[in-house]
Amino acid sequence: MIQNVKKNNAQNIILLLACYAFYGFFDLRGLVILIALSVFTYLGGKNINESLVSGDDKRAGMYCAMFITTQIGVLCFFKYSAAPLPVGMSFYLLMAVSFLVDCKKGCFRDFPSVAEVLIFISFFPTILSGPILKAHEFIPQISSRQKISKERFTRGIWLTVIGLFMKLCMADRLGVAVDKVYETPLVFSGMTLFITSVGYSLQLFFDFAGYSNMAIGVATLLGFDIPANFNLPYMSTNPSAFWTRWHISLSSWLREYVYIPLGGNRKGKNRTYINIMIVMIISGLWHGSTINFLVWGILHGLGQLLHRLIFGNKKDAPASKAWRIPSMILNFLFIDLLWIPFRARTLSDTLIIIKRIVTFAEGASYYYVYTFIFGIILLIVQFIGARYNDGNDPIKPLSFDKMYARVIFLVLIIATAMFAYFGNGAFIYSQF
Repeated sequence: MIQNVKKNNAQNIILLLACYAFYGFFDLRGLVILIALSVFTYLGGKNINESLVSGDDKRAGMYCAMFITTQIGVLCFFKYSAAPLPVGMSFYLLMAVSFLVDCKKGCFRDFPSVAEVLIFISFFPTILSGPILKAHEFIPQISSRQKISKERFTRGIWLTVIGLFMKLCMADRLGVAVDKVYETPLVFSGMTLFITSVGYSLQLFFDFAGYSNMAIGVATLLGFDIPANFNLPYMSTNPSAFWTRWHISLSSWLREYVYIPLGGNRKGKNRTYINIMIVMIISGLWHGSTINFLVWGILHGLGQLLHRLIFGNKKDAPASKAWRIPSMILNFLFIDLLWIPFRARTLSDTLIIIKRIVTFAEGASYYYVYTFIFGIILLIVQFIGARYNDGNDPIKPLSFDKMYARVIFLVLIIATAMFAYFGNGAFIYSQF
């Protein structure tokens, strides 16, 4: 038993140093802030836990509120001031908040060690762009992580390689056209702007889902289990269902730590609508500091309210097969429209782009072939998911025992090497 404890401690120290080395490579200045906030979070959790053990719930609540307020204040300072935002802060501070809240809920049978808390907050596969981890789900895995079985190795490798392909060959190539058109929207025709908006919808998905697949794949190889972050979001038939499929870790975090504490849907219809709007406004402000993100969050909230007013609390409505495809198309157009303020530099550019699209304005035409190729690929994947996997992501790791699996894997590696675009390697969500 003592040897196992020492072995775990040694492994934890090595993992923690690897996390800090990885983060320091991207943001050496931010590493100091990360360590300071991590220690601060651990001390906050310890004070909360000690208060609960002594039976002083009121004091525990006070500590929880005080430490969370400080963390949110730090995030707001960097987001809304001239100081550059440390890499990944938007993600790891949400995880820090989850640790404090989980301490207040008494989720831990044994209070985590300082190394375990620091690893949780700085876990290198997820720290740049998520998925966002929850303390009560992840920390217990640190002391009992899974051994690398053949199945785990296969899954981890497949997810990592698929993620690389999505990022380097799909997202970054689409970014070439998106950047060019959004830079000077007045130059291009309304149809070009619309096609490019679709291209950005695809770019954002392939970029973020690609990173998430890589993060989950690497975590799997290290012995950790992290839930999927995307599940064919553009198959959603309404705005409410979209948020159960897009950035699932953020949606789940907001539900567990904001929506439910506010009362969720337990306090009547009007209060439910208010809570939804609060959550979506917070989501918008979390994503960015400009008015565009606030507008984006508000419009997403209004879309969910409109859906509830028409169909009630039915996430899959309209459910009839005849309306499924039209509903998917209409919902995609709504989501695509809202990605315009998400991508445009200013609110003025947003209004210009939307106006030129709806008025079929004349201008230069620029139809990027990869937008159509990757759009068709995603449609095929969605069709397979709808036909054979109950509307869920059909991409699953293939066993290397099969020759065809090895051939597909090799083709994927070669395709990534041949068609990868290295002009802009930054992950979109790591900039928020």
